[in-house]
Amino acid sequence: MKSSRLVGTSLGIAGGVLLSTDALLIRLMRIEDAWAIVVMRGFLMWTTLLMFYCLLPRWRLLIGKPWPTRQNVWPTFFFAIASTTFVNAIAQGEVASVLVIISSTPFLAALLGRAFFSEPIDRAMLAVAALAMTGVVLVIGDAPGGGALTANCFAFATAVSMALAFLLSSRVEGGTVGLPSLGALVASLLVIVSQHAFASKIPDLLISDRAVWILFEGALVMPLSLGLLTLCARFIPPANAGLFLLLETALAPFWIWIAFNERPALQVIAGGAATVSAVLIHVVQVKQRSDLRVAGDR
Repeated sequence: MKSSRLVGTSLGIAGGVLLSTDALLIRLMRIEDAWAIVVMRGFLMWTTLLMFYCLLPRWRLLIGKPWPTRQNVWPTFFFAIASTTFVNAIAQGEVASVLVIISSTPFLAALLGRAFFSEPIDRAMLAVAALAMTGVVLVIGDAPGGGALTANCFAFATAVSMALAFLLSSRVEGGTVGLPSLGALVASLLVIVSQHAFASKIPDLLISDRAVWILFEGALVMPLSLGLLTLCARFIPPANAGLFLLLETALAPFWIWIAFNERPALQVIAGGAATVSAVLIHVVQVKQRSDLRVAGDR
């Protein structure tokens, strides 16, 4: 058990650190239309998944099928929603605000796991969740309205979708690394079906000076980071797996600040501090209980 938790934690940390570069890469693309990013990243993520599936047969049990099945349809659906809402949140709002709201994912996973799957949750976890959501409320309250409020709503939809995707992925038999990429493809197809004009924009964007950022984000960063986070949910509880999204909350505003001098507002910093504090409290509680169990077995 201890070894599997260590593997899951290592995978989650690697995925969270890599994912923290996503918001910066989206800004570097300089693409005003968020839906175009959704379309391109979806096809690039799925192309990477298909390539690994075809060229590395030994990895298929880990990767999973690159097409929808009865087993993976629901996590794929929620990954598709998250793929769409996250890009729109980053495009329309302040990065720090968006990421702090998304950092509520682990607590939403715990609450939704209890509500829909009867997973155990204690009062201590509920108290931590309340503190985390206080941080989210502070961030949402900082929005003056208009685009910022819309971005915050997109961010909260992303948090709920990611929480459900992690919960459902942990119940899929077989490989799950490819589920985020499959969900991204579904999001791309839905956008193209509803708005045909986006398909004609892709070739021009891929031959522009922004192509390197588009390819790096869509073909490497996103499929690998989300794949690692999804895989770690097989070794540790989904709520704990969601904790590693907080690495994005902590690191992404730092990259944005360095690259674009976009300093987050004090209320956003306060909200982030409340959310991160809640996570640290939860980690300490889990470790203390684990130590007590080990001591009791001796």
